[in-house]
Amino acid sequence: MKLNNLLVLYVYDKHSSKDEVLPILQNNLKKVFTANNIKQAKSCYKKYSPCIIVLDDSFYDNTMVKFLQEVRQSDIKTAFIVLSANKTNAYLYDLMELYITKYILKPFCQEKFLKALEKCLEVIESRIYSNVNLGKGILFNFQTQSITKEGKVFVLNKKESILVNLFIQNPNRVITYEELEYHIWDNECTTAALKSLIRDFRKKTYKTILQNFSGIGYKLNIQN
Repeated sequence: MKLNNLLVLYVYDKHSSKDEVLPILQNNLKKVFTANNIKQAKSCYKKYSPCIIVLDDSFYDNTMVKFLQEVRQSDIKTAFIVLSANKTNAYLYDLMELYITKYILKPFCQEKFLKALEKCLEVIESRIYSNVNLGKGILFNFQTQSITKEGKVFVLNKKESILVNLFIQNPNRVITYEELEYHIWDNECTTAALKSLIRDFRKKTYKTILQNFSGIGYKLNIQN
C-alpha cells in the first residue's frame, strides 16, 4: 500500500492553511475531497469512505470534534491528522481520545506534514492487515473485525468491534465505565447492557481477557 493509493478528506475552516495543504495532498494522495463545513464533511465521508481525514480547524467550538466522534463510533480504521494554530485548544483531550495519528501546530514545514501522512499509512496498514494476538491462540483481524478461536471465525457486531478496538488501542490502561459508555453507546447505557456486552465478548475469547477494576472500569489482560 502506498500514499498515492489512498483517498483523503480535507476539512477546513476560514482560518485554514488550504493554499499550503491542498497542493501537498493533491501531489501525494490518489484523490482529495474537500469540505468547508460540517454538512459537506459528513456527505463526503459517507460517500467516499476516505482512508485519511485531515482536519484544519481553529477549534473555537466543538463542531469538528463532534464530527470526528461520530466517525469513530463505527470506524476505527480511518486515520486522523489535525492541523491548528490554536495553542490553547480546549478540545485537545477530546481529540486525543479519538486516536488521532498526528496533531500539528501551525505554522509547520512541509516535511513534518509529509511525515504525518506516512505515519497515517503505517497506522492504516496495521489496522487493515494485521492480526492482533489476544492470547491463548485467539487472533483479532482489523480488516474483517473478526476473532479466530480454535479454527472458528466469529464476526463481531458493531458494539463488540468498538469494544475490542478500544482495548487494543489502549493496552496498558484501564478504560473507565464512562469511556465505554461514551464510545459504544454515546453516553446512554445501563449497567446491565455493559455487563452483557463484556460477558458476550468473554465467551468469544476467554473469561480473564478483561480485568475488572471495581468502580473504575476494565483493562485488557492478555494471557498466553
